[in-house]
Amino acid sequence: MRKKIFILINTLGSGGAERVVSLLIHGWKNRFDITLVVLTDIIEYELPENISVVCFNQPFQANGFFTTLKLPFLGWKYRKLCKKHKPDISFSALKRTNYINCFGKLFGNKAKVILCDGIHFSEFLKTLPAMERKVTIFLTKKLYPYADEIIPNSMLMKIDLEQNFNIHSRYVVVHNPMNMAFIKKSSEEPVDFPVGDTFNFINVGVFRKQKNHENLIDAFDNIKHLNVKLFLLGHRYLKNEIITKVKKMNLESRVIFLNFDTNPFKYLSKCDCFVLSSDFEGFPNALQEAMVCGLSVISTDCLSGPREILAPNTDPAITVKDHIEIAEYGILVPIRNSKLLAEAMELMVKDKELHGQLKQKARKRSMDFDSSKIIDQYTEAVESA
Repeated sequence: MRKKIFILINTLGSGGAERVVSLLIHGWKNRFDITLVVLTDIIEYELPENISVVCFNQPFQANGFFTTLKLPFLGWKYRKLCKKHKPDISFSALKRTNYINCFGKLFGNKAKVILCDGIHFSEFLKTLPAMERKVTIFLTKKLYPYADEIIPNSMLMKIDLEQNFNIHSRYVVVHNPMNMAFIKKSSEEPVDFPVGDTFNFINVGVFRKQKNHENLIDAFDNIKHLNVKLFLLGHRYLKNEIITKVKKMNLESRVIFLNFDTNPFKYLSKCDCFVLSSDFEGFPNALQEAMVCGLSVISTDCLSGPREILAPNTDPAITVKDHIEIAEYGILVPIRNSKLLAEAMELMVKDKELHGQLKQKARKRSMDFDSSKIIDQYTEAVESA
């Protein structure tokens, strides 16, 4: 008899964690009896026919003190749901639902509780107001130990939780899976924007502060004398602010905004180089997806993920500070440094041999994240919890 697994997440809309969960659902559909539990009724990925869905009807992207107060009540509600259906495993992703999952355990949920963590927690905390930061630290230290297992997406995330938050649970580090066959097939679809004869950079991601699109625009402004364009594919949050910045800098003809598309791969494959400008990450899906599509890549050496992807044989705890690093599978640059980011972008345009080598190496490295391998690792971690 198949084990019952509840998969708890905020939504199944756009985002890296959501894409991973959608891949896990498809990978596990014949292995587990799956119930997807979402806080908000947003499901943008296709689900298998035999998947049950439960929605808690919470406001989308709710935040602030009131939302924090609701976490115990949502945990109690989740515990009641688990008591009724008796799942063997309760798997969650993202901080809010991880807290709810742990509250459920605290209140008596008998299922094995597994948390999937996709962000470098110490860096994430720096973005929060002082009071929210204190509450978040308190919740993490008090609740995470209730988990039977934590699955961080990078080694640095595991080290951060152990050393900085004194959480000594069972850890299994598993990187994000990539459905390579699907990505490659999707990348062949035509696009309706002119690529032209320019060297085309692209960034894909939701317009959040942590993604630091402003730094990317500043860097691009430093190389506008070259025959280059920059495509930005994403939506929500700070997009209007970035559009305003581009207009003020008179870059409208060079910086092209693409609307959100469930198939970003068709745009990626038509460009030359992917640029990740984030201040912090977990294990960036967009970087991996660009490599599957055969692009050379430039990334900030942020915590965490990019170094483990592009320079896997180096110490994941080191970061480049005052120069660019031509790593094994891409170029790493310091965070929040538009001058050095521009230097890396110019190098990629001018050094055609380097660009060609990094394109080939990126595609080779991406094979390590094929979903057929990674989902097996997730499965082993879940079943052995």
